[in-house]
Amino acid sequence: MRNFSEFQLEATKQFAHTLIVVDDEAAADLDEPVKSAAKIKKPSRRDLAKPVAVTPSKSTDLKHPLRADVLVETSMSLGLICSVVKPKPNDGAPERVAKASQKADILCVDWEMHRDNGKTAVDIITRVIASDEANGGRFRLIAIYTGVADKVRILNSVLKSIPKTTRDRKCLAIRENYIESADGLRIVWLFKQGGTFPANMAEFAIPESALPSRLQKEFSLLSRGVLTNVAIATIASIRAATHHVISKFGKEMDGPYFQHRSTIRSPEDAEEYATAIILSELKNAIDRSSIAAKFAGAEALDKALDDLPADVELGDGNNFSTIDRSLYKKLIIDGIKPTLKTNQPLQNKGAKFFTEHLAQPLRADEDGRKLDLLKFAALTGLSADAEAPYAYHKPSLSLGTLVQDASGNYYLCVQASCDSVRVIAPQPFLFAKLEVVPEESISSHKDKIEFVVPRKNKGIGKSFVCLKLSDKAPYAALISIVFPPTEDEKVVAKKARDGTLYFEAATLPIGKRAEKHKRYLWIADVKRKRALRTVQFIGQEMGRIGFDEFEAFRRKYR
Repeated sequence: MRNFSEFQLEATKQFAHTLIVVDDEAAADLDEPVKSAAKIKKPSRRDLAKPVAVTPSKSTDLKHPLRADVLVETSMSLGLICSVVKPKPNDGAPERVAKASQKADILCVDWEMHRDNGKTAVDIITRVIASDEANGGRFRLIAIYTGVADKVRILNSVLKSIPKTTRDRKCLAIRENYIESADGLRIVWLFKQGGTFPANMAEFAIPESALPSRLQKEFSLLSRGVLTNVAIATIASIRAATHHVISKFGKEMDGPYFQHRSTIRSPEDAEEYATAIILSELKNAIDRSSIAAKFAGAEALDKALDDLPADVELGDGNNFSTIDRSLYKKLIIDGIKPTLKTNQPLQNKGAKFFTEHLAQPLRADEDGRKLDLLKFAALTGLSADAEAPYAYHKPSLSLGTLVQDASGNYYLCVQASCDSVRVIAPQPFLFAKLEVVPEESISSHKDKIEFVVPRKNKGIGKSFVCLKLSDKAPYAALISIVFPPTEDEKVVAKKARDGTLYFEAATLPIGKRAEKHKRYLWIADVKRKRALRTVQFIGQEMGRIGFDEFEAFRRKYR
């Protein structure tokens, strides 16, 4: 039976394809082969402080040589494309490497290059992290593969070079031989063969022939959860299917697409259709790979929960229960209701108890647990939000756009999609006013939450706002706001000096109703199907049949 780390490694091997290695002492060949790292016996406590010598090749004057040919060949055997960069002094390598690293899965740098005491390495690392930050963050493994044994000094130098705001936001911290983060960054120190180092560092001494597989293992440690593995394997599956999918959409498919576009009521809708059919083909490729069953199925879940204690505690105060870990696994894998049917003691607690407390063992901190739930709701409900805005274009006002006025009120655009394009004059847009769900109602599940959106937070961390439609007739809270066209016959968001995006309402002529607010901040775009469901619900509420009738019969026959 596999353990969870094997699921992590399998997903990583499918995903991580590219490796960049930067080393000023890289060589395609040396006068004689560099000896493999000496096998070191497990030291006794008395020997831990004693240095262990590993003799480097005497046939070269390189201080910490790197066998590039061995590294490349070993990488290829594992399915990794390895590029070795040998920088010259002041040749602009940090900038080039940072740019190339945007496309690479793993980055590996030497520490001491041209005797600069880590300056080039730090320059590369900080540039790469800054680039990742500018693009919204990403999974990133950076390895420092060096013959300098002072790992504490090296890791401290790297950590201090990262801006404090980034360190705080990512919760960066130094562990045994690596810097870990809360959101997908791992910087690991590994020792080159050759040189002298304490025996308790032997596990970090890696020859070139073992470096690629070790980097795969280090990358897999970024994946801490079931959904992370699913995400990694899914993207890997898409990569593998890319050329096959592209081959299906040759030039001969343009004719049918043109016919489709020219015959529908709103030709612009065909633009979405073009991406939709391609995404559908990619989805078919993912389904054929059985990603969900492999990485989110019963076996993967079972292994993911092995780290829990044998007795799992749920609830608090008087409403408390301790159950066996195997039963807890069963609740998650088989579902709450089926498990309760076959277990009388669990039935006594009831389904509501387990629904409210099931995530507790995975995240003991109650506030953190609530934040996780809200993050998940926002992730599954929004296509884009102001905390992670569009990278290449501004949002346009259409069905599913969430905005906020200067008074703090939230509105959802429910305008038909075809009426959001070819806007050539100031046009009214229809909005449903939303209400903020009180904090106490979120915990008690009293209100049905329609949307969860990020709230601007001046401090570190993230908070969310839960929104719902009006408890009374939601159609009664519909309002119309007039907006002028801005770009390409659409209403496109403008950018304020502070970087926020907003839609500017039209200035109406004297005698017509003036708008109370001029600027409506763009908060998020709701996923299309959720927006359509909201519009459908409002329409159903408007279509309810109500009329006066004989009260006695109405009561009797209802």
